[in-house]
Order: sequence, then structure tokens, then C-alpha cells
Amino acid sequence: MVLELSDEKSDDILKLASLEFSKKDLKQKIDNLDVSADTKSLLFTLATKVIKVGDVVVKIGQKILETVVKFVSAYPNTSFGIVFGAVAGVLVGSVPIIGWVLGPIVTPIMIALGLTLGAKQDFMDKVLERRLSASVDPFKVLNV
Repeated sequence: MVLELSDEKSDDILKLASLEFSKKDLKQKIDNLDVSADTKSLLFTLATKVIKVGDVVVKIGQKILETVVKFVSAYPNTSFGIVFGAVAGVLVGSVPIIGWVLGPIVTPIMIALGLTLGAKQDFMDKVLERRLSASVDPFKVLNV
């Protein structure tokens, strides 16, 4: 797929290519996670993915992980709510006999409920909302 960019978008590409964490900082954050070594390896492999836009190489994997880390630290209640809802939904889905019927229905509802309740807590402060918008802005240039 070939995408032509105007001069206006080149600044956005350069903004997308800029990173707040060094590779060493990101590796340290991944190493500090309480997950298996395989998961850490997969995350670090994701961090090495790049795309080339014209003459600019964008470390897209590292940028995605950087955005996720910033989101989790900026919105801890929302992040916890999503994880809690997913775990609760999977637990309902694992109940013998009725789980296969209720699981596909309850899991998305529980995730949405966790997201909503967590976001309600996080969005009481409007400054957090502006930070999320600023985090997503660099990715808008990739919309076709």
C-alpha cells in the first residue's frame, strides 16, 4: 500500500517518530512487569517493529507500547476496570453448562461496565481527558 503525504502531514510524521522513552527505559519497564518471560519477550519483539514513511523510520511498536504505558499511568482506574471486567467475564464464562451461554454475553458487558466505572473516576479531572487526546493525536496521521 502506498500512501502519499502532503507537507502538512510531514510534521505529524516527525511527531509520531519522536519518542519519550529510550529503548533502555522501555526495556526496563517491560522487565519490571509481573508477567512471564514469554510475554516480556513478545512485548520487546513488538517494541522492535518499525515502519518507513518516506525517508523517516517510525518505531511504531515502541510508540504503541509507550502510549499504552502512558495511558495506564494516566488512567489507572480505567485500566483496572477493563482488566477487572475481562477477568470477571471470563470467570462467568468458565461456569459449567451455563458459562458457554452467558460468557459471550456477560464478558463484553463486564468489560464495558469496568471501563465506564473506571473512566468515571478518571474523567472527573478534565486535565486527564486532554492528556489522552494529546497521546492519540500523533496516530491520526495514519488515518487514510
